[in-house]
Amino acid sequence: MSGYKYIFPDVFKRLHNAVNSKPKQLVKLRESKKYRYEKQTVVVQGFQYIKELRDLGFNFKSIFATAKKIPREDQEVGYPAKQVIEHTDAFPAKDYYLTDIDLTRNILGTASRPGIHEVYAEIEFPYYQPEGERWVVFDRVNDPESLGILVRTAKGLGWDSGIVTSDHSDLYNDTTIRASKIASLTWPHIMVGVDRLSDFLKKHNITPVVANVLPKDTQEEAWSPEFGHVNIKDIKSGSGVWFWNLNGKEPKVPKKMALILSCMHGGLHTSFDNDIRVSIPLEPGVNSLNVAAAGSIIMTELNRQRACVTK
Repeated sequence: MSGYKYIFPDVFKRLHNAVNSKPKQLVKLRESKKYRYEKQTVVVQGFQYIKELRDLGFNFKSIFATAKKIPREDQEVGYPAKQVIEHTDAFPAKDYYLTDIDLTRNILGTASRPGIHEVYAEIEFPYYQPEGERWVVFDRVNDPESLGILVRTAKGLGWDSGIVTSDHSDLYNDTTIRASKIASLTWPHIMVGVDRLSDFLKKHNITPVVANVLPKDTQEEAWSPEFGHVNIKDIKSGSGVWFWNLNGKEPKVPKKMALILSCMHGGLHTSFDNDIRVSIPLEPGVNSLNVAAAGSIIMTELNRQRACVTK
């Protein structure tokens, strides 16, 4: 048997099992939104994401490297864990820990599918103020994967900021973070209660535009910059997005807008009753789209319409 033994730097503390206080805390951070917000920290998995967050100036409370308890060969401590273990100066944190793969799986959860040399970190919540002219409001978007896709899409399409209106939308859920590829951490966002949203948007001179399905059996008209005013019943699929419920407002694509996206199961909040609607016309037999699909299409179309208007 080889006499080789890999020597871990003294700065690293070995966590041996899930009953230690630190692993229990990390599992609670993953499972409990309330606990995350109490501690103002979140667990993020993945070396590339940790490097990105480090470069953006995020604060690291602790960093974890996955490695065997007693490596007998040099290659048993592999990349990317080895990169962190041997270069802690490049990854500033208050504490450094070692976990074996079984404990890593327990901490991160089975959906995380960690590698045998996984790296993860406990990171402090970011602090943002909303900025720019295009915002997305998430009202009761309670599916974490859909929320993550929407956040990633919004950031990718150049929408400037996000607003979360309720506890049902959690940008720091581990599934949301993975689906967004950490955009739910790096994209500017704040929480504003739905009862305060209207006043908040008015204060910033932002026009709310609520995504909704087109009504059926109505004589109401909708408007688009390409086709003008058309009876809703005569609108064809594939014709872009349409504005309705204008209530006497000037028909135009708002320069400064907040697109409000909501899961429709519980219906729209009554505070949105008088706000402009925006909809995607669909073929008969298709009543609605998943909020992630609908939101992505609407953001793309609003970008296109806005660009045409501002030429």
